This record gives sequence, C-alpha cells and structure tokens, in this order.
Amino acid sequence: MPYTSDGAPLWSRILATNNTGTQSQEGRYRISQAWVIPPGAQRVEPPANAALGCPLPYDWERRRYVAIDVETTGLEPRNDRVLEVGIQLFSFDTEGALVREDSWSSLVNPAMPIPASSTNINGITDLEVSQAPFFGQIVDQLSPLLASRVAVAHNAAFDTGFIDAEYTRLGLNSPFSEVADSLLLLRQANPNLLSYSLDKAAFVLGIERGRSHRALDDAITSMMLFAYSARAMAGACP
Repeated sequence: MPYTSDGAPLWSRILATNNTGTQSQEGRYRISQAWVIPPGAQRVEPPANAALGCPLPYDWERRRYVAIDVETTGLEPRNDRVLEVGIQLFSFDTEGALVREDSWSSLVNPAMPIPASSTNINGITDLEVSQAPFFGQIVDQLSPLLASRVAVAHNAAFDTGFIDAEYTRLGLNSPFSEVADSLLLLRQANPNLLSYSLDKAAFVLGIERGRSHRALDDAITSMMLFAYSARAMAGACP
C-alpha cells in the first residue's frame, strides 16, 4: 500500500471532519488526531488525574483491536478495487503484553483487469485472483472480524477508504467505528525517523517483517508499529 512523505494528507482531511482535538467537558483530555471516534460514538471519560494532552484513550490497553491492510488495483477507491484483505486481531493482557489473536486473509477478485503498475508493487496477478471470491462473497467473514474493535492501519484513510467503498457498492454501511492510524501515532511517538513508511520504519525499529505489500504481513507490521507507538506515548496517560 502507498504512503505519502508527509504523513497522510487524505486522512488529515477526514480527521478535520471528525473529532480532531475533541476535549471532554472538564477540558482535561484531548483525543489524538491519530485516533478517531466518530461523532455520536460512546467513549469512556478519563479519570480525574488524566494528564492534559494524553495522546491515547486512557484505557487503550483494555481495548480490542483489529489491524487491517488491503492491496488494491490502484490508488482511487471510487475507480479501483480491493485485491487482497489481511486481518490480525489483537489485544493486550493485564501486564500490557501484546496478545496476537486470530488472523485471516483472502485474495479478492476485483472484477477488472489488474494494472501492471499494481502487480509490480504487490505481485498479485490476474491469474491469481481469477478463482478468488468477489468482495461481496467475503463480507460475511470480514464484518464479524471488524465489529466492536478499534481498527488499526498504517495510513488508515487508504485502507478504510477502500473497504468503505466496497461496502458502499454493496449497499452496506461502513464497518468501522473507532480507527487508530499507526502512521500518525508513530510520527507522534518518534518524530525523528527518516521515513515513516511501513517497511522502512519497521526495519529501523527492529520489527521483523514478512512479505512487503501483502495484506496479512502488512497488517501484522501495522499492529507491531501501533504497539510500539502506544507504549512509547503511554507515559502521558495515567
């Protein structure tokens, strides 16, 4: 999946219409721009001793998460289609250790030819997806994996945008509620990295990588970068 050099301008525009800089009534707590809670969604208020400017929801270690990545035919959700979806469920135990739960992935028949420019990046060919299910055929498997969890993705606007577009084509509502962007969290947690792309950031931080530009491996790396970033910033939270 592609990344921009300055962080994710598309996601920034989405953030501008959501809870960017939302504060509680007491004014003690500010939701990070990298963590979006849709308008009207319920959230637990922080305790009285929560630090001003806490970059994470104070109960982030008790949340349930789903890391997601998609490979696609191109960059535009309106015209391009999903080729592969990778899902990694995870949470944290009572001592803060990362707990990897179930994982799932599927190639997807995009019902269109795959451009050479896409195959050059992810290696997925027309032949590979010719017998794969169409997106509508994986929704019943995908939706329960996304339900009631915080979605985590690296440059989240890209992945959630493509999933939303596929759901819209099927006449379905977005499956996402709360979304955390591991790219923007990483920029806050470690502002001195030379690159925040998934591959390069993982390499510099010593995070083991699988096969680049394949959905499940990239979802797992997003999970690891999220865990690194959350732990690095947790000192600002009670």
